Amino acid sequence: MIDYPPVLTKADFVRRFQLNEFGNRGMVWNTVDDYLADIENNQKGLYHLRNRVAGGPTHYNQTYEDVVYFEHDNRSKIKQWYVAAMAPHHRNLIQGEVALLPEITLRYSSVPDVPMREALAIGEKHVTGIIANSLLRYYLCPNSYEWLQILLERYSGHVVEFSSVSCNWGTLPHYNTVFWEVRLY
Repeated sequence: MIDYPPVLTKADFVRRFQLNEFGNRGMVWNTVDDYLADIENNQKGLYHLRNRVAGGPTHYNQTYEDVVYFEHDNRSKIKQWYVAAMAPHHRNLIQGEVALLPEITLRYSSVPDVPMREALAIGEKHVTGIIANSLLRYYLCPNSYEWLQILLERYSGHVVEFSSVSCNWGTLPHYNTVFWEVRLY
């Protein structure tokens, strides 16, 4: 059996996230420079500038041009950022944070058209136990639900951030849920 160490820092999370340890995710580039160099894939939609600092700012709905300007204006701090493709939030079903503490606890929103942080700020709800589990079973496709259960088992006490949409999306086929973060920090 593989021993999965706890995720205690944002830097450790980002490294492991980019190695696909946590399952389905959107396309991601390790650095802004990697993103800008990927001519084949970097001009196909909207992007998310993600911070390697826990609780740090994030920039949603960025175009290729926005990322170019950002890189130019933030050169001295550019190493703390990485780039991810934006999820199809116009197809949001449910998104939020779930943990097993010791019963399942879900902080979520079903607000359409916005990323998770914004959705939670607009319409955050909390449920636990069988209600939380029932909501997750209803909105997550079977593959996504099964993988969430594995994450909760492997990373006991961790918070798992996720977004579920009404279509398959992400790096793995037949998943409607991406796992944005797994953390114990």
